[in-house]
Amino acid sequence: MNQIRPAAHSKTKFLWCFPLLMLLLSMFSCSSGLEGKLTGTWKGSDQLFVKSAGPDLVATIDGGLQRHLASTLNLNEDGTYEKLVEEYDNGSGTWTVEDDNLILLDDNGDKLIYILLKVSENELVTIHEVSMDTPEGELSGKITLSYTR
Repeated sequence: MNQIRPAAHSKTKFLWCFPLLMLLLSMFSCSSGLEGKLTGTWKGSDQLFVKSAGPDLVATIDGGLQRHLASTLNLNEDGTYEKLVEEYDNGSGTWTVEDDNLILLDDNGDKLIYILLKVSENELVTIHEVSMDTPEGELSGKITLSYTR
């Protein structure tokens, strides 16, 4: 008669659960690894705007680049962030990472989703959709933001 003794049964359960446990741990460690790379102070280093609709407003786009070059993004370990342009507050709230997205939820409850294109020790590159009303009509497109430490 083939009977599985309780000790053998427990060992079999462990052998089946172990790979699942390792998979779960690796999923969490990848996420926290990316969050660890993102945590810190980032200085705006470059910007590229690709218009999809609206008027040609070179001065507005150039002004946005100058503003980004003067900006700092602080992603704090406690999950909070602040954006500064020079020393002036340009928003704050909480940040999280989901898949390949950096999600900022500001203090007013507005959400901004940045797709992470590159994250390294000293470089961060994101892309996101933008839209703004201007006196000449709505301007919209995608903006790629580059940061360095």
